[in-house]
Amino acid sequence: MNGVINVCKEPGVTSFYVVAQIRKIFKVKKAGHTGTLDPMAEGVLPVCLGHATKFAEFLTAEDKQYIAQFRLGIACDTFDTTGAVLRKSDLHPDESSVRAVLESFIGEPELTVSAFSAKKIDGLRAYDLARKGKLQDAGTAPMKIFKIELLSYNYPVGIFVIDCGKGVYVRSVINCMGDKLGSFAAMSGLMRSRNGQFHIKNARKLADIKQIADSGRKSELVTPVQDVLNLPKAVIKDKIYNAVMHGISPKAADYQSLPDAYDSGMCLLLTREGKLVAFGDIQKESPVPVKLSRVFQ
Repeated sequence: MNGVINVCKEPGVTSFYVVAQIRKIFKVKKAGHTGTLDPMAEGVLPVCLGHATKFAEFLTAEDKQYIAQFRLGIACDTFDTTGAVLRKSDLHPDESSVRAVLESFIGEPELTVSAFSAKKIDGLRAYDLARKGKLQDAGTAPMKIFKIELLSYNYPVGIFVIDCGKGVYVRSVINCMGDKLGSFAAMSGLMRSRNGQFHIKNARKLADIKQIADSGRKSELVTPVQDVLNLPKAVIKDKIYNAVMHGISPKAADYQSLPDAYDSGMCLLLTREGKLVAFGDIQKESPVPVKLSRVFQ
């Protein structure tokens, strides 16, 4: 089985655990998520099955939306309330100040990253190094933030929604907000409400997924990868199918249709029935419009 499942990860479990359960339920060897959610976090966790795992990097790059809860008055080593409290403050910022500081992050700010984050340091996850006492400072990282809206605030707790790009650490936004306010702050809850086209309203918990799968309706849970990716698509003619499956790149006359206005980049090859059979690189003004990179048997 190949495609993407919109899983609603529940708090208290790891993203790795979710993938392991999906692999077990669907009886597949290849499965992987498109971006880690911390154990305390919940929400949308797209899981790729089969050859869809080859496209995980494209799904990871999709824009995301989070709903985050924060607590003012404390600073923690993990930037969230699961960590050790390092500093405290009795300062009570008003709502307008909190809103102004949050909105100041819109753009591409350089924010401090927690040593307990999933950021890679010399090929290793920062949190693994931090837990071993080998890392205290994970440095900073540029983060692309499109929108932040404060939804509610009643000191010391507030909630905001954030629309952002790949690689944004919401804990970093909250920690830096606390520093700017002078009151400190830590993340106390997080929900990923959207990852690309996958929304929380359509996400299913593991128990529901297992129930549907056990009833013989697994296909209802899986979205074909070609319906998820925002990539150009080409449709091959039936007569060239066997050649493509042997890794031969079709000539222009072997296509039923080709994408328009693309000079370069990746292209998906589909059959007339919509089955994904291969992908490759677009070659402009070439007798071979797409040079195959990978064929799916």
